[in-house]
Amino acid sequence: MNDYSDNNMTEATPQVPKSFWNSSNFYVLVFGSVMLVGLLALAWIGRPPRSMMIGQTLPQLDLQPLLNAEEPVTNAALQGKLSVIHFWGTWCPPCQREFPEFAKLAAEFEQDSNVEIISVSCSGGPEMDLQKLMRETQEFLTDYPNPIPTYSDSTAMTRQQLAMLSPSGSFGYPTTLLVNREGTIVEALEGYRPGEMEKLMARIQSEL
Repeated sequence: MNDYSDNNMTEATPQVPKSFWNSSNFYVLVFGSVMLVGLLALAWIGRPPRSMMIGQTLPQLDLQPLLNAEEPVTNAALQGKLSVIHFWGTWCPPCQREFPEFAKLAAEFEQDSNVEIISVSCSGGPEMDLQKLMRETQEFLTDYPNPIPTYSDSTAMTRQQLAMLSPSGSFGYPTTLLVNREGTIVEALEGYRPGEMEKLMARIQSEL
């Protein structure tokens, strides 16, 4: 019985010829494996880090009308709606590159009462000259025919509170938040990456 089992196992186990380990096929296999691991590592490294703002309650807002808007934005007014809050600046090159994508998103949901689009034009800190901010924002928006409700964070209080949700305590431009009907931040785009605004648009449509 034992002899039979040993013989059977020997016949069933495939043997790799010694010549294989010295052949070019072996080196191709090793090289391919290393390349695959490298590509997977690059794909992982290339993923944007998950924002610490996601899952947090939206802080108290202090946003005042600047252009195409009449009333301040309050947290209570956003309850029951999906809200997109976009912080940007006319002076900010990444914001300039991203804005056409944001304008497309704003136009997509302009007539949808379930979605609130809030554009916040910023100068990088407390707004020392609101008239100048208004002029520069108005001039920038002349390239976009659809009126986008635009606000100012005149005391920078809203941005300061959002910065407190980040371990670094900083706030960058552009930053776009998607807030659900209960007032929780469910998506946060920090910085500009091509195509991210389209993904955000798809996310909004799936939530409606």
